[in-house]
Amino acid sequence: MTGIALAGEVRYDCLRFVEQGLASDPQMEELRYGTEAKKNKISALKSEVILPTFYVSMMVGPAPGLKEYNDYYFNQSGDTLGIEKAEKYDFSRMGPFWGVEAKFVQPLNLGQYRTGKQALEADLQQKTFEIENSTLKKEVELQSYYYNYLLALEMKRIAADAQKQVDKAYDQLEEALDEDEPTVSQTDLLNLKAKMHTVKEGVIEADLGMKRVQLAIRFALGLQDGETFAAEDTILAMRPEPMPTEDQVRELTIKHNPELKQLEAGLRARRFQMDLAEAKLAPEFFVMGQFEYVKSWAGNRNVVQKNAFAQDAVNKISGLIGVGLRYRLNFWKSWEEFRQARTEYRGLKLKENYASEGLVAKAVEQYYQVVAAKGKLDALRESLRATESLLKDAAMKYDLDKSQTSALVSAYTQNITMQKDYYFAVCRYNVEFAGLVAKMGLSLSDYKTYFK
Repeated sequence: MTGIALAGEVRYDCLRFVEQGLASDPQMEELRYGTEAKKNKISALKSEVILPTFYVSMMVGPAPGLKEYNDYYFNQSGDTLGIEKAEKYDFSRMGPFWGVEAKFVQPLNLGQYRTGKQALEADLQQKTFEIENSTLKKEVELQSYYYNYLLALEMKRIAADAQKQVDKAYDQLEEALDEDEPTVSQTDLLNLKAKMHTVKEGVIEADLGMKRVQLAIRFALGLQDGETFAAEDTILAMRPEPMPTEDQVRELTIKHNPELKQLEAGLRARRFQMDLAEAKLAPEFFVMGQFEYVKSWAGNRNVVQKNAFAQDAVNKISGLIGVGLRYRLNFWKSWEEFRQARTEYRGLKLKENYASEGLVAKAVEQYYQVVAAKGKLDALRESLRATESLLKDAAMKYDLDKSQTSALVSAYTQNITMQKDYYFAVCRYNVEFAGLVAKMGLSLSDYKTYFK
């Protein structure tokens, strides 16, 4: 669990460190945000199902009045043949008018909508599994930070202990020389000085390793100035999670691997896209309607018109509704889109035939890597115990004979080297194990729950 040990010091165990790292990493947040664009496309498609084209326009303004006049008909001689009443605009008597126009188009291609929606949903699933796969890889990276931090702690401890022991041996040699002990010579002191550089190099490398891993951890957790990271674990040891069997690795990979799920979702998306492209080769039917109404209150009508729907030169009412058919004349373009979608689908279909076996093979290969790392770790543990016995024997001989400096330094150097190799092997095993869990398609928390 996460806790505060000291002011500004934040402590994490491995699981909490991974969870916090995933929550704080800006790149993971950017990946998760990528699904929003996919969801927006689905929402946009749904919004176009009912009346994708539907608008109402209204306008108000001044309109001219109407004035009657006599329209005379004449023959070629100029004689009047008749008189007809007519109306013309009278701009001296303006008045207000109000007009409204509405238009709608309702597509009837429900099949294309359903296919397009299924394609977008499959594409969203594909993106989700892609993010899951990236998350698992990030978990492995974060676990490597955690165990490399513990490794750096061990290296600093080993380096500090080596420096302390060598300084102690150096002081004892100087004291023996001052007392003129016959078993000790200046050559022994020079030999020890000549080998002290390896210890100092170890101290410098351990300090550098700690600084590098702390920089990575600060970025991963997003720690602020004044905050420092500390692990709940105080020593670097083998992971406590049980090792799965090879059969379990195969079974869990097929069941949980996000790359397989991503491929399946991609196949569904490509198939729906191919069906949609094929459907667009056919004509599209739609229903269209339009309505227009204009009413004027301009002055000067001889008779007050109480009928709001009466038509004249200013007032107007009209409308239409019908079924339409649209066909794309550039047939070759739609055909090429269909061929492209079909080719992509067939390519993914071919990949499906070997993807499952390939991903299982990678997981099993990682399993073998973990087994080999554990075997090397067990062998190094036995060798470490042997070097510890040799060091104790050399220390006892040195206490009896101070001239045994070279033997003591040699035994101590061998023990330190073995400790370094052992802890590097522990770190490698822990990181390889994290890679195995990720290749099976499980997060660290899911794996702990599965093998509880």
